[in-house]
Amino acid sequence: MPRRTKEEAEQTRQLLLQTALTLFAKRGITQTSLKDIAAASGLTHGALYWHFKNRTDLVAALYQESRLPLDELFIDQLQAARQDALGSLGELLKRWSWLVLEDQRCEAIWRVFHLNAKQEPELAAISDHIYAEQQEWLERLAKIYKKARKQGQLPESSKLKQGALAESALAVVFGITASVIYTEGRTPPKQQIKTVLKVYLAGLPG
Repeated sequence: MPRRTKEEAEQTRQLLLQTALTLFAKRGITQTSLKDIAAASGLTHGALYWHFKNRTDLVAALYQESRLPLDELFIDQLQAARQDALGSLGELLKRWSWLVLEDQRCEAIWRVFHLNAKQEPELAAISDHIYAEQQEWLERLAKIYKKARKQGQLPESSKLKQGALAESALAVVFGITASVIYTEGRTPPKQQIKTVLKVYLAGLPG
């Protein structure tokens, strides 16, 4: 019985986290109360407080279990970059953008913790963790640009450092995803991704 109770408690916790993610993505963190989350989960307010002290505690727990599954994508494209760095960069940015736009949970994570992060004061307590995660993305992107220089795809004399180029690539992903999400599908997502990436890659110093 105790084991079953523990399993049920974890199921309840996961239900609350998933419900919170869904509501936060739709309304924003500030506009979503703990009462809203409990009600949407079909639970009492007290049941929610048994798992989380307050909204800040819930948000921190949600972030720890809501990372984008980018590791395999980065590993694949870093390996591909050994042969064609800029080609792998384009594939990485395309698959990253499509992951966010195609997968409902990934889109919710992206909206809550990255796309709208600066608008949510409740994220202040975990801002260092979010920053560290994004810095890791930038470091991996910078490695691809470094390979591109070695392969002669980018001039060694370019004043743009790998770090600045990596930031521009991340900005492209933010731009594509925000455009598709907030324009409500006026342009087919895959077409928009393809067009933006073609322009971006063509504009890199060659």
